[in-house]
Amino acid sequence: MRLIVDSDGGIDDATALWWLCRNPDVDLVAVTAVGGSVPVAQAAINLRFILEAAGAAHVPVYPGLDQTAPAPPTRRPVMIHGHDGLADLERTPPVHAPEAGKSALDAFAELCEAGTSVLALGPMTNLAAGITSGALRAGGASLTFMGGSARAGGNARPTAEANIAHDPYAADVVLRAPWGTPPRMVGLDVTHRATLTGREFDDLAGSRTPAAKFLAGRLAYYGRHAGMLCVPGETPCHDLFAAMVCADPTFVDAEILDVQVDTGGGAAWGTTVADLRPLARRAHGAAPAGDGNAAGEGAAVQVGLDADVDRFRAAFRSFVTSPLPNSKGTN
Repeated sequence: MRLIVDSDGGIDDATALWWLCRNPDVDLVAVTAVGGSVPVAQAAINLRFILEAAGAAHVPVYPGLDQTAPAPPTRRPVMIHGHDGLADLERTPPVHAPEAGKSALDAFAELCEAGTSVLALGPMTNLAAGITSGALRAGGASLTFMGGSARAGGNARPTAEANIAHDPYAADVVLRAPWGTPPRMVGLDVTHRATLTGREFDDLAGSRTPAAKFLAGRLAYYGRHAGMLCVPGETPCHDLFAAMVCADPTFVDAEILDVQVDTGGGAAWGTTVADLRPLARRAHGAAPAGDGNAAGEGAAVQVGLDADVDRFRAAFRSFVTSPLPNSKGTN
């Protein structure tokens, strides 16, 4: 899989990137930084630090954009990611700087060839700018994104998930773009089910692999508050699960639904409204005939509705405890 990752450089982003760098079936050609959990400049530094620690210093990081369009008032998630996005733990500066003189839009224009997969782990500001400018040709690419919620409620706001709430207008542009296949939504419906438990944290703490040593303290910090909306004692790792789904869609049961992003500025601002009415559900991407009130008005999106939780947890345990690098030598 040829892959570009768009990320805001938080702790679950770091876990996802480590896993992708360990996956021999993934050709990670670029990472683009977007503002979200931290401002874009900090996100770009974090991403360089993560990639170098994961043995993937050759992967370029392209700075992108902070959100500029009107958006709901949301706070930086300091209690989940820390002030620097990576739990404020002591670290050395990355050896290499993010790409100078080139932006996320340049990365899309130069590297997003036909058949490239795009994995969005933060707000969709960069992707929307790329689509609007023509730098990102959606028709030749496929998109998996961590964000949204069909029926699980919100986290940043009562009904809005954080990545969408940070830039609802961008999410609306991206979902309505002419993607070759319907975008794959890995939202709170599945990331609040595919969680880490005490067993996974015990394995992480007891392992001496490079991945475990990098992630243990950061995921411990993350786990203190990130699971507030999950079953007690469980912690989501949203972006890691999205990365796994991007590489292997069988981690979720998905259904093509009409999805609209609320950009109206009211109480539901930033909500991903999935049309779950039986008559409105799409069959193979085609709206059903019949009652006009049932016709879908949103974008066709592959919405993850259920997750293979046991397989996710087993994959995490294997990832953090395996002492062997993948075939690319990224550890």
